[in-house]
Amino acid sequence: MNKIAINLDSNDELSSYRKEFILPTNTIYLDGNSLGVLSKNIINDINNTIQEDWGNNLISSWNDKWIDLPNKVSKKIASILNCNGNEVYVGSSTSNNLYKLIKSILEAHKDIKNISTDNLNFPSDKYICEGICEDFNLKFNFLDYKNDLFPDIKVLKRYIIDNPGIIVLSHVTYKSSYRYSIKEINKICRENKSIAIWDLSHSIGAVHIDMESNESDFAVGCTYKYLNGGPGSPAFIYVRENQLKKLKSPIKGWFSHKKPFDFSEEYQESNSMEKFSNGTPHILSLSTLKSSLDITISASTKKLENKSHKLFSFFESIYKEKLSDKKFKLITTNNKDERGSHISLYHNEAWRISQCLISPVRNTSIKIIVDYRPNNIIRIALTPLYTSFKDINILCERIVEIIDNKEFKQKDNTKEGVT
Repeated sequence: MNKIAINLDSNDELSSYRKEFILPTNTIYLDGNSLGVLSKNIINDINNTIQEDWGNNLISSWNDKWIDLPNKVSKKIASILNCNGNEVYVGSSTSNNLYKLIKSILEAHKDIKNISTDNLNFPSDKYICEGICEDFNLKFNFLDYKNDLFPDIKVLKRYIIDNPGIIVLSHVTYKSSYRYSIKEINKICRENKSIAIWDLSHSIGAVHIDMESNESDFAVGCTYKYLNGGPGSPAFIYVRENQLKKLKSPIKGWFSHKKPFDFSEEYQESNSMEKFSNGTPHILSLSTLKSSLDITISASTKKLENKSHKLFSFFESIYKEKLSDKKFKLITTNNKDERGSHISLYHNEAWRISQCLISPVRNTSIKIIVDYRPNNIIRIALTPLYTSFKDINILCERIVEIIDNKEFKQKDNTKEGVT
């Protein structure tokens, strides 16, 4: 398999992007679905923002650079989403943005009585939906498929028909890496007086998304996973242009004013996506996105998704040969149209195996960073910009070693901190 990996890497048209990032020595990083790695250019960008813009130019930097920065970053995200540049707002967190978006839709559609999500969605999205329903006396619907890995699309369609309103779904689910057909679900919603909001956090930057052709009206997402914006980098809201005028942001902030620097006593909401801006943009966080997004744009999401498919196929071939008989179960589907860009691998000893990968018992073993999700799932990110086929081969060899040598028995089951 090592020779095959070397050959695949040598023919990988995206392999040159790996050198754009800082990858720790003697470490293989396979957790980009939680936090992307640091781009070399980001160091220059943020140092320049701190030392020159803030340090030397001080408040002059607002006019020189900063005031337009959110708009420039929004246009880069719009390019990745294949939508108009005026359909994206960047700022705040995914949770805050989801709250603002739902609340603004409710104000525009007074007849909505239901907000729904399913048990495959990221828990924080559920918290937001549930909380809004409690605050505004709406019915919260939680669709439980009786498993936490895959949806039953027939059940989902029936649920939308029976519970018209707002439904919030993760485009790619965080446990199994299942990918919904956005266009199909959007069609069901339109035909049944429902509105879909898509959380793109686990898909943007790794799979190809075309918001124009998939006929989406609303979405949110983060930028610190496959987009490599750094911890806590600003999230975004997408609203289709023909929906924007109907919405009023629930927060009347300074920068959501039509003319914020008139300092008017009367609030006039912006007609643009800036209406979702709460206050002063977070310049330091936004400055990390300038070059990291350019890398994704340069690589193109079509090519990134294609490489993701190849990485998965390579892993699957090794899995069938070396892992399937060691009590592992490959949860993630091999249907490329129903898959995101991470692998979910089940094993009864998933926690202790992941700990062996991250913190090897022997100092001579390479450190491989994956993550764990309950119950008993090892998640392996296929981040096309910097994951190599050699990385995948080494991972599989290391897993075999951990099982064959029963190395996992030297770890305990204590689960603490970020996993």
